[in-house]
Order: sequence, then C-alpha cells, then structure tokens
Amino acid sequence: MDIRYDGKVVLVTGGSAGIGLSVAELFGSLGARIAICGTNPVKLEKAADELRAKGITVFSQPCDVSDSTSLERFAADTEAALGPIDVWVSNAGVCPQYAILDTDEATWDKTVDVNMKSVYLGARIAYRLMKERGGVILLASSFAALFPSVGSGVYAATKAAVSSMTRTLAAELAPYGIRVNGYIPGVIDTEMNRERIARDGDTLKTPIAMQTFGEPIDVAWGLAFLASDYARYITGTLLEITGGKMGVQNPARAWEDKQTRG
Repeated sequence: MDIRYDGKVVLVTGGSAGIGLSVAELFGSLGARIAICGTNPVKLEKAADELRAKGITVFSQPCDVSDSTSLERFAADTEAALGPIDVWVSNAGVCPQYAILDTDEATWDKTVDVNMKSVYLGARIAYRLMKERGGVILLASSFAALFPSVGSGVYAATKAAVSSMTRTLAAELAPYGIRVNGYIPGVIDTEMNRERIARDGDTLKTPIAMQTFGEPIDVAWGLAFLASDYARYITGTLLEITGGKMGVQNPARAWEDKQTRG
C-alpha cells in the first residue's frame, strides 16, 4: 500500500503539538502541503519551523477554532497560501479535569466551544470549500465518548457529540463527494497525557490488550489511511486507535498466560 498526498492540501487544527503536529508531519512527509493553527503563537511558529526543517511546505496562523470569523480567516488564508483544501482535520481540543458538578459555567462553555462547536464551524466551512470537487473531513473524538470517566465528564460529553456529528455529517455531505470519519485515540503518549501516565501508568495500561501506550504517529497513520483513496468507501465511521482498550475485561490475563506457555 503506497499512500501519497502529492499536490494535496491538508489543514490541521490544533497542529502545534501532540497528535496534531504528528498528523501534520506525516501528511507533509507523504507529499502534502500543510496548514496548522493553534492559540499559542510562539508554540505554533516553533512547530512550523520544525516542519519546514523537514522539507515540508507549511502555512501557520494563530486561530480560535471556536470563533467563526477566526476559523474562516484561517481557511481563506490557507487557500490563498497553498491552494484548495483537500483534507480538513478538526483536531483541536481541551480536556478539563473536573467532575461535572464541579465544572464552572465558563469552563463548560469553553469545552463545548472548542471541542464541539469548532467541529460544526469547520464542517460548514469545509463543505463550502469542497462541495464542487469533494474532499475528506476527519474529526477528533475520544475513547471517553465510548466510556466516560468520573472527573472529565464534560470532555466526554463533547466527544460523544463529535461521534454523533461524524455519522450525521457523513450522510449530509455524501452527495457532494465529501467523506467524513472520526478517530478515537486511546491513551497516547502526548504532552497532554504525560503527567497522567507518570502518575497512573500501570492502572491505565490494565485494560489495554497491547499493554502499552500509543504514540502520536500511530494516530497519524490511521488518519493517513482514512483520508486516502484506499478508504474511498469508508464514511461515517469512527476508527479506534487504542491498542485494543477494553476489548475484553481482562487483557492482562493473556500476557500472564504467555509466561506459562512460552
């Protein structure tokens, strides 16, 4: 399987670190011209410089993805700099760690706006830009959409909404040749998760069949497949990239059995 994106333009929100940066780097290494945005201009420019140093053509711009004017400007400036957008990756997100009852209204609003409203805004913009020639939209859901956790309920609710919107948008945009899929990362070793992994690593590994954490590149390759022509008949689905998390109740048992079997 030879996946290439030569001549394509890929836009990634939240592309200055973690999964977003890895997605940008992989698509860029496969020939795409890349646009990334973020809220921290210094961090964003550092990420853009890293990509350019690897020979990737990149356009970067600070953007508030929850603000329609800001997101519209980023999309328009991307097309002016790189050409028509072929793949839109709504990756930006926030993950506040509060019980629902302890979540203040401002945090609730920000989480809904960044994680959920931005997907709605991005889909509307992408539809307008892609409706004449088709394209691909990829949306960041989360394992929390399948199994929420006490302490991050608002985040889980927004990601469940993204999963629902993935299916609906796939149907609404299919007549225009636009495929829409979501991706569900498990525990990925990113800056956002590093403190949690350091604190609760053994517990977090327990329900994972592969008994290890994913890397951002693992998610990036899943997206590279979903956006490719190899996935041309795949839309409205959510790809779990979790190492088999919670596929069974006791995955560690298989590793124990291996010790006795050899």
